[in-house]
Amino acid sequence: MLLRTKELQCGVFDSLLLRRGQRKSEERPVQFFELELFHGKGGTSHIGQSPYPCRRGMLLCAKPGQTRHSDFPLRCSFIRIAPGKDRDVDAILSEAPDCFYIEDEGTVLELMGVFQRLASLCMGADAHAWDTARANATLLEILWRCMQLWHRDEAQTVGVSVSRLAREAYEYIYEHYTDACPLGEIAAMLHVSPNYLHTVFKREIGKTPLALVQYMRVEKAKKLILTGEYSMLEIAMETGFSSQSHFNKVFKAHTGKTPIAWREALISGY
Repeated sequence: MLLRTKELQCGVFDSLLLRRGQRKSEERPVQFFELELFHGKGGTSHIGQSPYPCRRGMLLCAKPGQTRHSDFPLRCSFIRIAPGKDRDVDAILSEAPDCFYIEDEGTVLELMGVFQRLASLCMGADAHAWDTARANATLLEILWRCMQLWHRDEAQTVGVSVSRLAREAYEYIYEHYTDACPLGEIAAMLHVSPNYLHTVFKREIGKTPLALVQYMRVEKAKKLILTGEYSMLEIAMETGFSSQSHFNKVFKAHTGKTPIAWREALISGY
């Protein structure tokens, strides 16, 4: 498979942080396979003469030989894969559609989690100590999940519409997950009972509201840990946990490791 830093790059691109003040990018030739999963509504990504309005769940695959540019703002998880290093990977990505919109929020969340896992492996690994097996396995998992979406049977569509209730609750949680986010408060805002909201949300999103809040907090905590700039207590407070002990308990439940052990595992490449 792949795996040297020149052959595989991944992370999160946020134009508001990295291209502050710019309204669009310059048109450029594509040299890598560029797989991108968009986090929310934003600008427009162009491949050749085709414009693709950016919204949450848009899965873009630009290929070597194409040209592209973007109208900002946009935020996405990305993977860049050098062509010619693995025949099977080249074949999968060459046949992928340039753009695919994932409608199922649970599927979006799961795929974002795997993108984040690969980024964590890459960001935490020393250039001379790649954990090749784990990173390759994660990359293959992403490609397999994408293939299932790209080539799904139309009779078994993944893109099931999410109800207005579930979508509005999700959007509220996405904006406020570092706050208390009590179920009763969200339900009252949407004029339904907490039990009804819990049932609908679990059915359509695939997680309970509390599980989604915890998932988002843990994912943000991982990013803060990777910067190396904050203490664990500061990260616990920043991500909305009531105490460091509660943060440790939830983080371990999601990752199998305490925050400190997770950071040490990334540094050691274990």
